[in-house]
Amino acid sequence: MKPVSLVMTERRHETVFEYLFPGDGLEAAAVLLCNHGSGKHRQCLIVSEILCLPHNRSQRKDRFISWPFEDYLTPEKISDIDRRGQSVVTIHSHPNGYELFSEIDDQNDRELFASVCNWFDDGRLNGSAIMLPDGTIRARIVDVNGKFFELASVSAVGNNIRIWKPEKQEGKTAYQKKLSQTFGRKTLDLLRALRVGVVGCSGTGSIVIELLTRNCVGELVIVDSDVLEEKNLNRIANSTTDDASNRQPKVIALKQAIQKIGMGTNVDAYQALTDSPDVVAALIDCDVIFGCVDSAFGRYHLDCLASAYLIPYFDVGVHLEADGTGGITSADAVSHYIHPEGDSLLSRGAYTMEQVTAENWQRNAPEHYQEQQAAGYLAAVGEEQPAVMSINMQAACMAFNDFLARIHTYRFDDNQEFGAQRFRLVHGCYEKDTDTGKPHPLFKRYAGTGDKSLLVKNNINYD
Repeated sequence: MKPVSLVMTERRHETVFEYLFPGDGLEAAAVLLCNHGSGKHRQCLIVSEILCLPHNRSQRKDRFISWPFEDYLTPEKISDIDRRGQSVVTIHSHPNGYELFSEIDDQNDRELFASVCNWFDDGRLNGSAIMLPDGTIRARIVDVNGKFFELASVSAVGNNIRIWKPEKQEGKTAYQKKLSQTFGRKTLDLLRALRVGVVGCSGTGSIVIELLTRNCVGELVIVDSDVLEEKNLNRIANSTTDDASNRQPKVIALKQAIQKIGMGTNVDAYQALTDSPDVVAALIDCDVIFGCVDSAFGRYHLDCLASAYLIPYFDVGVHLEADGTGGITSADAVSHYIHPEGDSLLSRGAYTMEQVTAENWQRNAPEHYQEQQAAGYLAAVGEEQPAVMSINMQAACMAFNDFLARIHTYRFDDNQEFGAQRFRLVHGCYEKDTDTGKPHPLFKRYAGTGDKSLLVKNNINYD
């Protein structure tokens, strides 16, 4: 069995917590109905609905709960779940803080899931979970034979990012101890357990990769379709003149640099575009994604992917305008954080659907693109902007520190206030925009749908 993850939005996590911990110190239970995500190396269960079991219909004690399961999952409801292809995950509270499944939990799950697994004839995964008083969730798959398989991770994604993974006992090097002093042992342990995707390996992407590597992130998925050229050397960290002479793929050059650093980060490299089926499968596996692309198509695709699979997404960008005489009229380093219950990049005007359509036609039907542009029906695809390494670093560092703030919550202000951050070099000022918490209607159809979304089939609607 591939490793399995459970993911939900922060709002759904709060809903479950409030119901399972009503304040009376007694156990409570709910049922999570989940859509599916199929990545290259793992599977994910994506919470799409919560069935709260009424407290007064259950036998509730401080270390025990029994509920009439059949009252809530009727044959009609089961048939509906089966038709939608969803999985069933039960969850109950441990108000006493006991961190493991109890023997009673084991017995009840074996009895219950012998029936649940037989409801469906396609071998879909089902499981159970416990929630602790601090909101931590531990979960497992329960198969038809009553065997238990611990989940690889559980995530709650919103303005804050909470990810729980099984602890691994490992010795720490000197540089890891230094990081522990800065952000704490739990944060370092989490970083070492994360799989992070970086799409775009040029000016900002190479710096984001450097920051993730130096902070001991366990696994990286790096994606870029281009090769290194001499014009890239002034903005891609760890690139060399030999790489440019040999037209080395950017992802291969950076993978070799990461391996040479030797801090234990494993790398999967893909020389491809974001909509490649292999890239999509690899990104579905990721706990977090950084988008460092300069195309509207790439941003739209990552917007959709992050929404469909509830993956926290950090978009890194630089906007530079030269005056043509050696000066600069505008220079902005920009970082956006995107989650499924908040703004999209489209909402914030980071791209337009007209630009997405233009880029798609330019790539797949260049003659038609030229005709439509000449007729005034399409926006022109943007030209390459001048590169300034220091601005790239500014944008990458803003995004990376924002990432740390959401897994570590070290800021005085609420993370919702940092939906978008912008440093204006010419004006010498820093600005931030609050996330409105209102998803764009276009992305509501993708949110939490996982493999059901059109995205996986590479059949995105550009209109």
